[in-house]
Amino acid sequence: MKRRSFLKGAAVAGAATLLPSGLLELTSACTRKPASAQGWNFDEILDRSGTWSIKYRRAEGDKLAMWIADMDFKTDPVVSQALRDRLEKDVFGYTYGPDEFFEAIAGWEKSQHGFDVPIDWVEYAPGVISSLCQVYLTFTEPGDKVVVQTPVYDPFFRYANRLGRVAVENPLRWKDGHYEMDFEGLDRLYDKRVKVLVLCNPHNPVGIIWPKETLSRLAQWCAQHDVLVVSDEIHADLSLYGRHHIPFCSVDETAARIGIQLCSPTKAFNIPGITGTAYAIIPDPVKRQRFHDTLGNAKLREASIPTLVATIAAYTHEPVWLEAVKRYIEGNIACVENFFSSHECGIRPVRPDASFLIWLDGRALGLPQAELVDLFNEKAGVVVNNGAGYGTGGEGFVRLNVGCPRSIVEEALRRIEAALQK
Repeated sequence: MKRRSFLKGAAVAGAATLLPSGLLELTSACTRKPASAQGWNFDEILDRSGTWSIKYRRAEGDKLAMWIADMDFKTDPVVSQALRDRLEKDVFGYTYGPDEFFEAIAGWEKSQHGFDVPIDWVEYAPGVISSLCQVYLTFTEPGDKVVVQTPVYDPFFRYANRLGRVAVENPLRWKDGHYEMDFEGLDRLYDKRVKVLVLCNPHNPVGIIWPKETLSRLAQWCAQHDVLVVSDEIHADLSLYGRHHIPFCSVDETAARIGIQLCSPTKAFNIPGITGTAYAIIPDPVKRQRFHDTLGNAKLREASIPTLVATIAAYTHEPVWLEAVKRYIEGNIACVENFFSSHECGIRPVRPDASFLIWLDGRALGLPQAELVDLFNEKAGVVVNNGAGYGTGGEGFVRLNVGCPRSIVEEALRRIEAALQK
């Protein structure tokens, strides 16, 4: 069956036609939420053909694309309508960053994360990873070291190495079924060439929202060793189960002095294709000016019209769509958890505190990493991310994206079950 044929069939018939009775009974706890009064329908199967989707380009035939952090839901209609309204003006000349852009960001940080951010702390940023690269170029020299806490989003260390810096791994510790930072490991690896530590907050791929005590301790360690902290907070708005994200620079005066936050609405509002949609929060005026100058010298301080419109729209309306998406994602996570808890198959999901990405622990299967990935990608036809790509600590894991209609999650579980039985 081709992928498009499966998607059309799922849209018409629903999950009951996709699942054998045993799995259907298992996933009955995953109560499907109806479309809201506003017209949202997260169960809708989207046909993404003709949209130049990176996600589906990698999923050939009837494979399910459950890898890259891109959700299969329509964007918040408030954002879509704002873009349509702007397009209808039919004028797309050179555009400056209006005060409304910075005010929207400051207001969002206050209302959603309790962080009072003065407007002058906010800098436009040309994407989170693009800006991370500019931080490397601004605050380090070739040969300087950048600490990354693996398993972690691989561009952190990939681009550090490409730019002539040296990425140094400080793996997270797996303890009693959850991850912790290894502060003793930081002490062991430190030398005077360590200039930057990249924090992933919330952490991708393991999904943890770092507690305030951990962030404060990290800030103290980095301040003591004159190390800059760059905090990637792109998944901050997708906190789940009543958890609350803590912005790094909000923790205390020390964190504010040594920290740079890189944030974006792209993950939460499902607009990653609107590139350059990001911002930096830099409390320290000296660091802020240096970052500002670096972007200006590279002509990277000019936000596009879609970036400005989408950010302002997303951050100046009540996040009712976002809250509904998060509840739906929690239901999808429950499906995955119920399945693996009911099947002693050697795979254990690590529940994320935030985001729609689930870190699957397959170490008990005892498979070489290539065979573990092949089990999902080829035998089950469920395209996932290879855990080994996230650095030390990723062996034995894969990352599964459940930001999609529930029928797709249920179909993926059925396929995984069949592959395991074989």
